[in-house]
Amino acid sequence: MKLSVFMPTIRSHLLQKWYDSLEKSCNEHSFEVVMCGPFQPPTSLLDKPNVKFIKDYGNPTRAAQIAAINCQGDFIYHVVDDIVFFPLSVSEQINNLLTDNTILAMRYMEGQNHSGYELPEHYWYAGSSYPWPGVNPNWGNCVHFIMKNDIFTKYGGFDCNYEYLNHAAHDLLFRIQRSENVEYKLSNRTVCSADWMPDVTGDHAPIHYAQINHDSVLFQKSWYNSVPKEMKIDIINWRDQPSVWNRRFVGTENSYEELGCK
Repeated sequence: MKLSVFMPTIRSHLLQKWYDSLEKSCNEHSFEVVMCGPFQPPTSLLDKPNVKFIKDYGNPTRAAQIAAINCQGDFIYHVVDDIVFFPLSVSEQINNLLTDNTILAMRYMEGQNHSGYELPEHYWYAGSSYPWPGVNPNWGNCVHFIMKNDIFTKYGGFDCNYEYLNHAAHDLLFRIQRSENVEYKLSNRTVCSADWMPDVTGDHAPIHYAQINHDSVLFQKSWYNSVPKEMKIDIINWRDQPSVWNRRFVGTENSYEELGCK
C-alpha cells in the first residue's frame, strides 16, 4: 500500500519541519508528497525522490485538486502545510482503521502556535455544523482525510468553485456519502497539530474573506434545502478557475516573504 499525501502550500519556510514530522509519523508505510503552490519547497525536499512540487498561483482548492490529480498512491491523504504530525500516528491509523471502503477522518488539533486542544467527537460530523434539511447529520465532514484514490477520482474530487478547502472538502464528502457505500471512521487519536491564524491575522485574510463572502454562500445554496444535481463532477474542473487567485496573489511573487504577511 502506498500513500500519497497532498496539499496546497504557500508556507515554504515550514515544509522541512512538516516533512520531517511526516517521516516519523508514517514510519511503517511508503509515501509520496505532492504539493502545489507558488513557492518552491527547500532544495533539501525537492531532491527527495518521493516529493513532487507543482507551481500554481490559483486558489487553494484549485491547487489541492492539481496536486491530487498527480498523486500515484492507492490512497490519498489531504492535509495543510502548517501542521506537525505526531510520531507514529499516521501509520498507526492506517494499520488499525483503513480499508478500501473507508473515508478515514484524521483528527487534528488547531490553535495559535500549535496550542490547540482535542476537539469533541461531534465536531467531525455534519450535524454539529449544518443542521439543515438537505444534510444528513450523520455524514462526516472532515477536511484532513484518507480515502482511496479511485473514489476521489470517481466523484471528481473537489469542486474548485469553492476557493478554500473547508467547504470544498465537506461538499466532496457529502457527495460521496450520499451516493457511495462507504464507511466514515474517525482516527482513534489526534494525528497532528495545526497552527492557527484567526480572522484576518497573519496570512489568513484571503481565506477568511473567501469563506465568509463566497464559499459559505455557495455551500448553503447547494446543500441547505436540497442537494446538487450532480454528485459526480469533472475532475478537471480546476481549469475553470483563474490561474492567479487575486485575493492573495498578483502572480509575480517569488517567495512567501513577498506577500508581506505579519
